[in-house]
Amino acid sequence: MSNYEHYQSTVEQVYRASMRKVAKPWHIEYLPSMENCQQALKFVSPKGTICQRLTLPTSSAQLCWPNQGNVSQHITDFVVRGAARLAPLRQSAFRNNFPYWLETCIQQLHSLCDAKEKLLDIVSNVHFPFPSQVNIEGNYLPCWVWSEDQGYMAVSVVDRRTGRFAGVRHVESGQLIDQERWLGAQVIDSVEESIDTIDHYVNELIQSQKKVEFAEPTLADAINNPCAATLGPVASVALTMAVVAGFFITFKWLLGF
Repeated sequence: MSNYEHYQSTVEQVYRASMRKVAKPWHIEYLPSMENCQQALKFVSPKGTICQRLTLPTSSAQLCWPNQGNVSQHITDFVVRGAARLAPLRQSAFRNNFPYWLETCIQQLHSLCDAKEKLLDIVSNVHFPFPSQVNIEGNYLPCWVWSEDQGYMAVSVVDRRTGRFAGVRHVESGQLIDQERWLGAQVIDSVEESIDTIDHYVNELIQSQKKVEFAEPTLADAINNPCAATLGPVASVALTMAVVAGFFITFKWLLGF
């Protein structure tokens, strides 16, 4: 089996294993309305995990993703399919991209079109998406390939250092690296390693969403319920000094000084 065939086989097995784990259907939740006619929304799994975040013009959001509606199974398949194709690759750019893939890959598709039917057509094409490299001004850069139209490929370059998506651009198909030759030269993780990679980044995503920012308690909170309140360093010092000063004033008064 060639390295390219090993990659293809690994991806297929990882995809099937991942689909069995995914809680579905996802549903749509709107966040409070933003200024400039923008609407932030999220796709949420039955377990409460935020699976994708989007910010769109209000009109586009309402047409494509109505509040409290269910997310098409094709969208879930698309996200999992991309993760399965990403997981066996060890290149740092793609590893750094994993968190952005898990939360914002659907946002990239809205740069291609805002019609729901067209979006579903794109995500239903099982040939896409796939990680690759694209020749931009003589330099091969890591990228995601989203779709093909009349010999042109829609791609998003991935920042090597941060893993963030750049804006979608259309390039000639000849600018993409030969996929079989490129993957044939990569170190490809095993099925078990790839599944562990997905589990790692999904768990990181879940843990990051569980972090709750607690409001700084007031001085009154600390006095009334000291066990439940935690003051910042400055407030803690001030409270301690106030208690000490109060003690000495009371002590002097009792002794008649």
